[in-house]
Amino acid sequence: SLVPGSMMNVLPCFVELGRPVEVLPAGQGRAPTRFPRAQQAQRAQAQSTSTGIAGAVLGGLAIRSFGNRTPLRSLTKLTARVSIVDIPDIPTEVDGDSCTPPWKSTGAAEIADEVLEGAGEADYVVNLEGKKVRGCLKGAKQVATLGPASASDEMLERLFLSGVDTFRLNFSHGDHEEKTDLIKRIRMVETKYRHPIGILADMQGPKQRCGKFADPNGVELLKGQMFRFDMLPDLGDVNRVQLPHPEILEALKPGKQLLLDDGNIRMEIVGCGRLLDGKEVPVEEAQGSKETTPFVDCKVTVAGRLKANKGVNTPDVILAMSPITEKDKKDIDFACRAGVDWIAMSFVQTSDDMKELRQRVLNLGFREIKLLAKIEKPSAVEDIEGILEASDGVMVARGDLGVEMPPEEVPFVQKQIIRAANEHGKPVIVATQMLESMIKNPTPTRAECSDIANAILDGCDAVMLSGESAVGEYPAQAVTMQRRVIERTQANGAVVEKHVDTDTEDDTQNILATAAALAKGKKVAAIVVFTATGKTAQLLANQRPRVPILAICKCLEVARRISLLRGVYGTSDADSQQLVARVERETNSVRFSEAVEVACSLAREKGFVDSLEQDVVVVSRLPLFSQGRLNTIRIVKAEGLQRDGYDSFDPEYD
Repeated sequence: SLVPGSMMNVLPCFVELGRPVEVLPAGQGRAPTRFPRAQQAQRAQAQSTSTGIAGAVLGGLAIRSFGNRTPLRSLTKLTARVSIVDIPDIPTEVDGDSCTPPWKSTGAAEIADEVLEGAGEADYVVNLEGKKVRGCLKGAKQVATLGPASASDEMLERLFLSGVDTFRLNFSHGDHEEKTDLIKRIRMVETKYRHPIGILADMQGPKQRCGKFADPNGVELLKGQMFRFDMLPDLGDVNRVQLPHPEILEALKPGKQLLLDDGNIRMEIVGCGRLLDGKEVPVEEAQGSKETTPFVDCKVTVAGRLKANKGVNTPDVILAMSPITEKDKKDIDFACRAGVDWIAMSFVQTSDDMKELRQRVLNLGFREIKLLAKIEKPSAVEDIEGILEASDGVMVARGDLGVEMPPEEVPFVQKQIIRAANEHGKPVIVATQMLESMIKNPTPTRAECSDIANAILDGCDAVMLSGESAVGEYPAQAVTMQRRVIERTQANGAVVEKHVDTDTEDDTQNILATAAALAKGKKVAAIVVFTATGKTAQLLANQRPRVPILAICKCLEVARRISLLRGVYGTSDADSQQLVARVERETNSVRFSEAVEVACSLAREKGFVDSLEQDVVVVSRLPLFSQGRLNTIRIVKAEGLQRDGYDSFDPEYD
């Protein structure tokens, strides 16, 4: 009598516990399921066949159950008809923020030896059970751009095992169908290894380009010659070319700079005016006329050959235009509904641009997706404080930034942006040309290794690969090399630590500072935090503790979003979801000792500790996953509370 889509109780043991199940059509036992916030209290799944059922196939129909764990002994009537399945989180179109059910199994998944053999120098550790699991020990995170060189299933998995924490999808290339497929396969890798992976959707933004020339090879511009940009559709020649962007022509004034072809050609504006039917019109006659079009006359200061459709940059002008193009609007809508974790905006000029992006995402019904501003214009550097206030993070996009300002200024601007982001407690990515030579070569230059190390020493949260992983000949080797530099920089102990102030009036900051101070102890292997939104993990990461942070999250989406934070590794396993479900049904139903046991268990399984004698610092607010100030901190042996001589589930000790 079960039909797809029905919600009901199954068998006496389910009726007795009041445990609802969702029935899916046959063959959809591995289909995506994402639940809106209103249903969060019903999304917990049991952790294994020894303690309950996470998902089952019954009579040809897929069943997913939610609620408290049901001991397997109470389900003996089902054992002959039920098989346990692990249902992966594959993205599906959603309206508004959602919360994905956790994986059936808890802890980290073991990496098969044959996979390691083909993965090269993989980022893995051996946990206390002797299993090889994905590493969670490096500080700075790694972002890799997907492209033709890395789009296969094998290479995507290899990049993840080599150290990638967040994958970047470049919306300047490809279509939505391609992006949907990539997102699906990223989530399959995530599910296979039970390790949250972030997805960053990078919008193309407004890209201004000049028109075409009569000569397919373009024109050779000489230093000192005059050249005009106008809106006439005629093919260009050695004297002029179309610039189909009135917002640029209207904004340019004498003395301003114009850069073309990534700065290879430079010009200075010496005059401006308007045209009517191809003829110049006196300014006084053109005022108020809608029939005239603007033009600018320039003097070539850096010569070169200008070809069709080359990019145009305006380094010292703020354009009266939105950074969100019509293409971006469609891409943003798609990215939100496809379940990406971060959206990056290109060519941000001021904080108003990020406020506009925020409002658009909110209007689509998504409040939790994180927004990242790409700093690649001088005006954005000048407004960095306002942009950081309006954003969830920033990227030092050194490619266009190096075009629009003198290259010798970029290293100091990079330090300025990183310092500002650290002060605001927002993640910052350093990107562009980090291992450029590895697009063609299997090994990097020594200068590139120094570049990565210095970015980490400056205090960045993540370093990014672009062409190296998207179109390069050695994508996995580039990720591995980047990770090796991160690990060596970290092992050298040269990473600048923040001053830890444990004497503040803010209880939350005081507890986090205390946790960071305790982490300086030789036996402390990790800090574990329980977080509903990821904010606690973000505040703790800003303290830059010496040990990695395991963030036990209320939602898998939260665990994915914090994958950019330095030293933070999120999880939302079945064990933690059992705690979430109990708390949402009854606020004070979970004792802190139970949370500590889950924290220690996950720290052991995910390889955060290599000895039961090591200490783990556990931080939370009680009631668990509640909002408000932090109020609880404890240091405990990795073995758990039973090591301290009592039953961790005895209420006498809570």
